[in-house]
Amino acid sequence: MKMNKRIIISGSTFLLITFICIGFILRFYNIDWGDPFYFHPDERNVASSITQLIFPTQFNPHFFAYGSLPIYLVFFLGLITNFFRQTTVSFQQAIILMRVFAAVLSVLIIPSIFYITKKTTDNKTAAVFAAGLSTFSVGFIQFAHFGTFEMWLTFLGLWLFYFCYKITRYGNFTDTIVAGILSGLLVGTKISGLVLVPIPFICILYFAFLKKKYFSIGFLESAMHIFTYCFFLGAVYLLTNPYVLLDTKSFLDSMHYETTVATGALPVFYTGEFFNAKPVLFQLLHVYPFLLNPFVTIIFILSFFYTIFMAIKTRKQHLVLLLVFFVLLFFSQAILFVKWTRYMLPTLPFAYLIISIPLLDVVKGKYMSKFTALSLTACFIIIGLIYGFLYTYIAYGREDTRLSALDFAKTSVPFQANILSEVYDLGIVPFNSSYPHISLFNFYDLDNNGALSDNDLKTALSQSDYIILPSQRILKPRLLNPAKFPSGSMFYQSLFNGSLGYRQIYQTPCDILCRIVYLNDPVFSLEETATVFDRPTLYIFKKIQ
Repeated sequence: MKMNKRIIISGSTFLLITFICIGFILRFYNIDWGDPFYFHPDERNVASSITQLIFPTQFNPHFFAYGSLPIYLVFFLGLITNFFRQTTVSFQQAIILMRVFAAVLSVLIIPSIFYITKKTTDNKTAAVFAAGLSTFSVGFIQFAHFGTFEMWLTFLGLWLFYFCYKITRYGNFTDTIVAGILSGLLVGTKISGLVLVPIPFICILYFAFLKKKYFSIGFLESAMHIFTYCFFLGAVYLLTNPYVLLDTKSFLDSMHYETTVATGALPVFYTGEFFNAKPVLFQLLHVYPFLLNPFVTIIFILSFFYTIFMAIKTRKQHLVLLLVFFVLLFFSQAILFVKWTRYMLPTLPFAYLIISIPLLDVVKGKYMSKFTALSLTACFIIIGLIYGFLYTYIAYGREDTRLSALDFAKTSVPFQANILSEVYDLGIVPFNSSYPHISLFNFYDLDNNGALSDNDLKTALSQSDYIILPSQRILKPRLLNPAKFPSGSMFYQSLFNGSLGYRQIYQTPCDILCRIVYLNDPVFSLEETATVFDRPTLYIFKKIQ
């Protein structure tokens, strides 16, 4: 028995180390993609904020859409790597360091989820399974390549769950302090972290009043813990975001803008795809099948209801807490008007933990033989491996789709051609150095300005030899919502069917590997931000003579 135990322990450790090594490769491969253009707009906004910081005189980020914690950490790491020979950090350096932070956190999630699953379930098989799913998670791989803050939220949220679990079991003062620090870091990273802030309160009260030995002094215990939690939460948040107080007006203005965009109260050009999107159903059909992969999504849905059943039946603390974390993170974002892929990323660790729950009963032979259960488990890991490697290869192993379109244009579009393209899309930037006559038109406003009868549009079309659409970001919502965008829908339909006087000569190809990763259609199957930053579909049209 001792020998078998050693074999199991060494086997799980070996698999974990293997997962970490593979995860490192997948997350750091081509980490500088997009150089020198850096097409991700959120990355560019944060990097621009970092570049205007000056040590030691100017620390106001003048950017409050995200929290300041990652901004300052990237800034000071940049100064350190420059050996403080400069007082600022360059734009390119900021982007690369932001991506390095995201990639490191994404790698650290693998051993973290293994450790937390093992501690909460006391089962190494479930822990290995959850770590394997995390290793090959398309969502974790993609956002390791983005210098945004979603990986920060995901990592911190996962560890907050663990320390909340410890509070419900042991009620240690140290765990309360750590929970307060983690909550402060979460909110300091992004204000949406506030949704998790109440959970430690509930855990503190649960331990103080529902554990019999503390019932008589529950009020005093809970008061001390709550005060400590609030103190560390507030202190960490203000230390990492001082300009919330020093530049309150800018902070509140930014929060007002972000809130009105998120709720749909303020229509902006980049949220058109969410008209008529059904909450929850949209995430399950157009977000999770990309982030998790389609097979894992199906298993997750079944596991979620199974976990609810087991939580009600057994009343185990970790099951209830796990569901609370997932439900709060999921529904707080799902009900918003905007439903970007990044909003679901912090739910992924909890999705993988939920998937590991029924595995415990399955492996024990409750529903099938142990051999069959382990074989199915291995199959899902292998399927995840395939999706993880395919995504990495397609998005970062091949030439950028914008550069591929430029290569085609160089052989098919004359240097002096008059080209019409879309405003606000960085995908046209690589073409600027090769074509001197590019005009940008605001196609987002077709329905605001009278659309096809507008003289400016008619003039632009008459003077253009080619039209380049640098992504699917405008055409997709227009074609899918003709009632909301009648003029825009008519324009793009006319452009594609040739009645506008142009014929399509190029579209970013999507082979069988691409179709597997992007659910057969990278343009219409997924929420657009799954592809528009790192692998957009470009179109080129030529005027019919």
